[in-house]
Amino acid sequence: MATDSETSTDGEPWPQRLLDSIWLLALAAIVYWVLSYIVWGLIDIFTVPMG
Repeated sequence: MATDSETSTDGEPWPQRLLDSIWLLALAAIVYWVLSYIVWGLIDIFTVPMG
């Protein structure tokens, strides 16, 4: 039976839930670094002159 005294994540904004959960924070960091390296690599590849 749910009561108001129990902690509820329904009203919390997503940044607060991200910062409260160590696993979500770690996952966000991994996703950030993977995406940044992929974007950095694509920019590096496309800026090399052909020839």
